[in-house]
Amino acid sequence: MTGYDLKRRFHDPIGFFYRASDGSLYPALKKLEHDALVTMRAEQHGRRGRKVYAITPRGREHFLRALREPAQPIFVYDEAQVKIYFAQHDPEAAVSHIARERRFAEAWSAFLERLLEDMKRGGASPFRTSMVEIGHGIAALKVGLFDQLMVRLESDLRSRSSDSNGARRRRSNGSGGGRISR
Repeated sequence: MTGYDLKRRFHDPIGFFYRASDGSLYPALKKLEHDALVTMRAEQHGRRGRKVYAITPRGREHFLRALREPAQPIFVYDEAQVKIYFAQHDPEAAVSHIARERRFAEAWSAFLERLLEDMKRGGASPFRTSMVEIGHGIAALKVGLFDQLMVRLESDLRSRSSDSNGARRRRSNGSGGGRISR
C-alpha cells in the first residue's frame, strides 16, 4: 500500500480509537523501511510518482510479537473535560462545552452503529467488530452521562440564580443586613 492507502485504512474502521496523522505515519514508514520491517518501491502512476510499501517476513514477525506484548495504559487528553472541570469560573461556557461534546458523542455513536452493521454484513472478524462495539458503547455511555450532567448543572445554575436574586431582593428592601456606609 501507499502511505495514503495506509492512512485511509487507519481511518476506517480503527480511526475511532487510533489516529494516524501524516506527521506520524510517514516518519514511521521511513523507520520501518530503515529497520527492514517493510520494503518500499517507487512506482509511476500516471504523471505522479508514489511509494508502495510491503511488509517483510521480519516485519510480520515483529508485528506478531508486538501483538502479544501488553499494551501500555493510555492517558487521554480531552480539552473539553479540562474546560468543564474549571466550569465554576464560567458555567454558561461549560454548559456549551457539554452540549457540544454530547452532540459529538451522539454522532459518533450513530456512525459506529452504522459501521458495526456494515462490518457484520461484510463478515468482519469478531475481534474487529468487538472493538467497534466497545467504541459504540463508550460513545453511547458518554451521551447518557452528558445528559445526566446537563440536568444536574442546569438545576445547580437555576438554584444559584434564584439564591442570588433572593439575596439582591433582601438587600434592596432593607432586610439583607443593611448597608455599610463609609
